[in-house]
Amino acid sequence: MGGFASKNRFPVDGRTVVITGGSQGMGRSVARLLATKGANVLIVARGIPNLEETVEGLSKVAIRPSQRFHYISADLTSPTEAARVLSEATRWNSNQPPDIVWCCAGIAVPGLFIETEIDTHRDQMDSNYFSSAYIAHSTLRNWLSLPFSTSKAKEPRHLIFTSSVIAFYPLIGYSPYTPSKSALRALSDTLSQELQLYSKGDSVKVHTIFPATIFSAAHERENLTKPAITKKLEESDGGQTPDEVAIASVRGLERGEEMVTTSGLLGYAMKVGMLGASKRNGWGVVDTIASWIVSVVLMVVRRDMDGTVRKWGLENGSQVGQKT
Repeated sequence: MGGFASKNRFPVDGRTVVITGGSQGMGRSVARLLATKGANVLIVARGIPNLEETVEGLSKVAIRPSQRFHYISADLTSPTEAARVLSEATRWNSNQPPDIVWCCAGIAVPGLFIETEIDTHRDQMDSNYFSSAYIAHSTLRNWLSLPFSTSKAKEPRHLIFTSSVIAFYPLIGYSPYTPSKSALRALSDTLSQELQLYSKGDSVKVHTIFPATIFSAAHERENLTKPAITKKLEESDGGQTPDEVAIASVRGLERGEEMVTTSGLLGYAMKVGMLGASKRNGWGVVDTIASWIVSVVLMVVRRDMDGTVRKWGLENGSQVGQKT
């Protein structure tokens, strides 16, 4: 959608990619997919065993022996750790900055707002928003302070955030999580415009990926705290495997999309219904017309979902937050 030409706008062969949260789930699938496309990949996460296992697996799917893989153990909720990661990644990459930085790190802890401890709300912002904001800050300071000629390939560098379709549509039970993912979308939109300040702005592209449900170990942990009403409203969400999300994400990036949804028509509809001043694909005609249609549909959908929530509350009373 959007009328792009067939040119690949996200070439990775021979380029160096840093992936945060790259030792499991979507991050690991992205790392493996890019390795099969010829990228040199450095993954970042906390747990060393998972990091080691993932790096070993990347070597097995590489398309040539010269590809390089590495890991850094770090807690990216610390701004000093983010700066260290970028510095170490640059040294590992023959003292050249990485060409692509993809922020996949994050976690969801669903729950009703007043039943969730305030520390959990803060942790969600740290894990999902600030971990990405810190690495983005260090990355852009590095990229924009150096001449573009330092890049080994004459292609734009890419900074990629991972948000969620929940940033487009409110859903009961995600109040600890949604603000952090909405903040990422807002940061990405702002940076997209802010980069126009710089003469080399066209050499740095900012993107955001918006997956829906991802079937992974993290999703199983989410269900432990997820309210029953949330599970009911999500019954029609088919979900995707981490590999499916990775493939859809990369395809969108290769088309040149700034905002990439991975869950087919439903994800696209949720996106265009909340575009606002965000960039449209191509000339934006298709996205704009679709947004008019979806905005009408969403009025009906929201009314129906609100009615389901009210009915649930009346029927379950004090059990409204009880897990199943």
